[in-house]
Amino acid sequence: MNKTVALATVLLVGFAVSAADSKVIKSRDGSCQISVPDDWTPGALGGTADAPDHKISAAVSSPKAIDSFDQLKSTAQIVYRGSKVTKDSSTEFEMEGKSITGKPNVYRAIPISGNKFCIAEVMYEGGAVEQARKLAATVAASK
Repeated sequence: MNKTVALATVLLVGFAVSAADSKVIKSRDGSCQISVPDDWTPGALGGTADAPDHKISAAVSSPKAIDSFDQLKSTAQIVYRGSKVTKDSSTEFEMEGKSITGKPNVYRAIPISGNKFCIAEVMYEGGAVEQARKLAATVAASK
């Protein structure tokens, strides 16, 4: 087996393990989802989950009172003043900074259809920004 095939096999096996070791958390209305590690605890009201040590939490939602992706982006920048926009296109919007509770966060939004959008917010403590980015990147329309 050559090195390229071996590396591809390792990557595929690693992806399968990480996908198998995760659970899907859906927004309250069921239209959006985020994947979190399997040992996380889902919130009682839906749309949220917490890490076992409570140092990272994730929320997924689909706002009803937003008419356009541009409106969502501008509203997010007002709500999360001081956060830095890290991605901004017609298919994704992401910011990093502080949540309204003061914890560091990664905020990510994507359009899913018409004036329907999915939002993920991952709050963390310490140096877990990379994990927060990876979790926020899993936001998607529910399957």
